[in-house]
Amino acid sequence: MKKWRKLAAMGLTAAMVLGTTVFAKAEEDITVHVGDQAAFFLVKTAVEKGFFEEEFADDNITIESEIFAKMGPAIIEGMGAGDVDLSIVGGLPIVNANNNGNEIKVLASGNYSVDGFHLVAGPDTGVTSVDQLKGKSIGVAFGTAEHQIVLELVEKYGIQDEVEIVNLSPADALAAIVKGDITAALFNSGSLLDAENAGCETIATNEEVGLVVNYVIGRKAFVEENPEITSRFLKVLDKTAKWIDENEDETVALAAQVIGDEEDNTRISLEARGRKVSIDDEFLADPFGKTLQFAKDQGLVSEDLAYDSIVDTSYFEQAGIEE
Repeated sequence: MKKWRKLAAMGLTAAMVLGTTVFAKAEEDITVHVGDQAAFFLVKTAVEKGFFEEEFADDNITIESEIFAKMGPAIIEGMGAGDVDLSIVGGLPIVNANNNGNEIKVLASGNYSVDGFHLVAGPDTGVTSVDQLKGKSIGVAFGTAEHQIVLELVEKYGIQDEVEIVNLSPADALAAIVKGDITAALFNSGSLLDAENAGCETIATNEEVGLVVNYVIGRKAFVEENPEITSRFLKVLDKTAKWIDENEDETVALAAQVIGDEEDNTRISLEARGRKVSIDDEFLADPFGKTLQFAKDQGLVSEDLAYDSIVDTSYFEQAGIEE
């Protein structure tokens, strides 16, 4: 049994109004399990600022969250087991999950990064560009958005068949690159600062291959059974994203305390990504469609896997969020 961190205690209420939609209180207690990641800010900030409580305070609904150290793939696994209802995850794990029969819906964008992911070369390697990695090794966690970035970068430089890509967590990749067991690795947030402090040098960022987006997702069975809760969850995330943009210092302090990290590391995580809850093509259709096609081109998923079978914008539309 997973231990869930309680985010908001809920009571009873009359009907609530969101936009033009009236939401009645649930007839029985409902607990919503939310998967979070240490480097993300929307969920934990909404908790610490009481935004979930404000939204659901008069309903018999409880929002609970767990931070997954192994990030997106672990959250996807939790969704497959029915232990996670809603979350924010990168595109490639979502595509792989749906290809493997786990019905997970993309509801909107959540985080995005223009150039926050850095491919770095190890100290004293003499490597200053991606094409110099021919015949060498790169560390990255498989099945993640970071994995996609590495694959796209080596393909862009035409060395995809001449590099070894090693499945390593950020912590293990940092240890390996410092020891010289691998030549390069992809880092972001606090792990990037640690790599730079160890003498690693950036040789490329995700800006070369495009915007990286983390998507708000929901377990299909949950969102279909609880459309109002799902829409209101999106509404809270949108409110939180706008609050973070205006209160970065407080956000850093809150998140650093929650995850037990230094504020300097936490600030790097915050600045590595923007936050936008949106269904605009720039943040949803374009990047997710690109990831889906990339996975097909790499032979990772079936050619029959369709965008419309994964993405469902109806919950965002019901939330009444202004773009």
